[in-house]
Amino acid sequence: MLATQTEPIVIDRVDGPVVVEVKALGTPRVLVGGIPETGRRNTFELPAVGGGTVRAKLKTNIVDPYPVIEIDGVKHRTGPNTPVVLRVLMLLPFLLVLKGGLIGGLFGGVGFAVNHSIALSDRSTGAKAALMILAALGVCLVYLVLAGIVLTAVEQQA
Repeated sequence: MLATQTEPIVIDRVDGPVVVEVKALGTPRVLVGGIPETGRRNTFELPAVGGGTVRAKLKTNIVDPYPVIEIDGVKHRTGPNTPVVLRVLMLLPFLLVLKGGLIGGLFGGVGFAVNHSIALSDRSTGAKAALMILAALGVCLVYLVLAGIVLTAVEQQA
């Protein structure tokens, strides 16, 4: 999945605007003043105003597409609050695990990644919700078609 950059945020003590590059799958990347920062386990040493560094912890949550940066115990959102309905719809494709086990979970993961990308887009909440429902239905349809093909092939072999 392609990465989406959050809007720049200004944080006291950090020497430059902070942007987070968010991906549906994979580790987010932090940029300060357009320069990527290196870190381990979501902990980054960001350049401080006047020299030195400031330790920042990037906290992600599966039901919130925007991570939070914590510096000195103060949390800074990197994007707008996500409505509850979008958080639920983002996870909807994982229901395929109930019907399809591991393979359903794989398709659910793909659907989640698509819905996560939709949640990060600049569309209205209604448009995002409609697209997420369509994406979940699309993933279900592809899963059912492939399951039908596999079952037909197995029955013909028997």
